[in-house]
Amino acid sequence: MEKDRVRGLLADLVRIDSAVTSTEQANRDRTEERIADFVSDRLRRMGMTVERQEVFPGRPNLIAHWRERSTGKRLVLEAHLDTVTVEGMTVEPFAAEVRDGRMYGRGTCDTKGSMAAFLAALELAYHRDMLPADQIYFVASMSEETGCDGAAALMDYGFRADAAIVGEPTGCGLVTCHKGPLWMEVETRGRSCHASVPDRGVNAIDLMARVVEFTHGRWLEYIGRVSHPLLGRSTAQVTLIQGGAKSNIIPARCRAFIDSRLIPWKASSELLADFERMLAAYLGDERCFAIESVRTLAPLDTPVDAPLPRRLLDLCREANGQEGPRGVNYFADSGPFSSAGIPSVLIGPGDIAQAHTADEYLDLDQLYQATEIMLTLLTQNAGRSILSES
Repeated sequence: MEKDRVRGLLADLVRIDSAVTSTEQANRDRTEERIADFVSDRLRRMGMTVERQEVFPGRPNLIAHWRERSTGKRLVLEAHLDTVTVEGMTVEPFAAEVRDGRMYGRGTCDTKGSMAAFLAALELAYHRDMLPADQIYFVASMSEETGCDGAAALMDYGFRADAAIVGEPTGCGLVTCHKGPLWMEVETRGRSCHASVPDRGVNAIDLMARVVEFTHGRWLEYIGRVSHPLLGRSTAQVTLIQGGAKSNIIPARCRAFIDSRLIPWKASSELLADFERMLAAYLGDERCFAIESVRTLAPLDTPVDAPLPRRLLDLCREANGQEGPRGVNYFADSGPFSSAGIPSVLIGPGDIAQAHTADEYLDLDQLYQATEIMLTLLTQNAGRSILSES
């Protein structure tokens, strides 16, 4: 495995600013356009046909494959193009500086390291003429950091595969399951009046205090009744509250954001209905609140005995001693893939604790290990299917 090659590829990716501060900023600046152009050129140079799905102008998903390899099962290697904002960073975000065996910069860990490892492994396997019999697709998605928008658009577009490997910082360990978020904005509705005569009004902040009490009490107890062997229990927290108009007015409106992270258990629509029903009973009046917005992303729970996770686990065991699959609390593009019926796993270099940090970095030994795992997966199965049982 050519370390200089993969290290140089990561540096090239990090030097491209693909940071998303907000959806408005990303749409205005065409955030993913430059890195999509770079990756497209790299893919075409190894003979792949590249399709661009423009989710928004200058913000594409990339879908690449070898056109001549049009039979067999479809295996996807996927990584996202965007990163989080560089605001507050204490290292130069796009310098790709290497110190003490680490490369520093935004995206080194999340998740340009995975992208570099996947691309380098594909290039090396292609030039050695040692690709599997499966149809290998490389997919690069836009806007993962704002809620897997690119992966969801790809599924809406009709893209399907038999299995997917999603690049995320897992310490080069195999992850087969993760939680799915249920995000709700709840508004409590009171009646305003002058603060000197509070009994003439209904304080929406008082009502919201009871919503917080419910969320951290009965709701958390309810969703925590079931435990997953790798993920533990679901969680819920109130993470944002906004309310009141003036210091001398009893507030008629108050809003809170509730972040629930749910293990694979019930459908999110069923859990949303449970939340609304239980909160109405707790407050004693269903008219005093409303759920103003909801967003969900699917959890992941892929059986480890399927061919892809089984083969990857064997390689991870040899590379770093991993004995069994892992679960993580964060979500990824694997959620939309899984909900569309694509069995998915996560693997990639780096520690999630370094993602989004002020001094984000990637240990280069992790980069080389991830590349070697992916290269071995491809070349060990040259001419054969990775996804078959045999």
